[in-house]
Amino acid sequence: MRSWLLTLPSDIKDKDYLMPSANKKIAVFAIILLVLGLPFFFACNEPGNNSKKKPLETELLYPESFTFFDLGSNTRLSDDLQKILSGKLGSHSIEKMTIIDLIIHNRTIFAKHFPNLFELHRKLNDEKGARIEHNITSLTFRYLQTEKTPFEYVKLTFSNYSNKPLLFSITSKKKEAYIVDTLKEKYGEPASINWEDGKSLSMLWKKNGDFLVFSKIAERGSFKYSIMIYYVNNIENLLQIEQDEIRKKEEERKKAGKTAF
Repeated sequence: MRSWLLTLPSDIKDKDYLMPSANKKIAVFAIILLVLGLPFFFACNEPGNNSKKKPLETELLYPESFTFFDLGSNTRLSDDLQKILSGKLGSHSIEKMTIIDLIIHNRTIFAKHFPNLFELHRKLNDEKGARIEHNITSLTFRYLQTEKTPFEYVKLTFSNYSNKPLLFSITSKKKEAYIVDTLKEKYGEPASINWEDGKSLSMLWKKNGDFLVFSKIAERGSFKYSIMIYYVNNIENLLQIEQDEIRKKEEERKKAGKTAF
């Protein structure tokens, strides 16, 4: 900047209409501020920065609760994470913008024994049966490498707003003793719930607002073992963001109606 000012032609520098020295200092200072501010201005107006910012709620961190293959309540879905999961669980399918079903096996039993989770399910779905799709990504592993894991089906559902987990659904037909012992060792003794059929049962853990439910379900003369991890804090966060979006759209429609007349 200094060298640029010193290269002014001599016939200009000697003119009487040049600014007084005090004004020169102010002008130089203003030019310096302008030059320093330009990079910030262009950075803030790059195309990538004009995209909609994620809602503030997506940055919230909740206390950790339950994990599955080191995935916890604050884990964020990414391409790298998908590669890691594929290495552990095998190939998977991806589904976006779909429903969220919290029910374990039977709606009536679920509503009776898990009232809080059932209420959350009602908020996520339409009572009349209309399909409510959410801004989510589900990774489904159907062909697991069974020699490495005791599972035969894994579905991991994440919010597309925060990229954090909402629901993990895992099933196995192998004996439950190993899985239950592992869960008890890590999370303590669960609450036990006996189902009305006299054979099926569920074990419930709750930690920092989230739930883990292990269920032994009688099915066609044998048993299916289900593990459901409900990241309730993240689910409620998703619902709040969706409600805010609906409210904003309603306000925009009202404004559009007013300006039309």
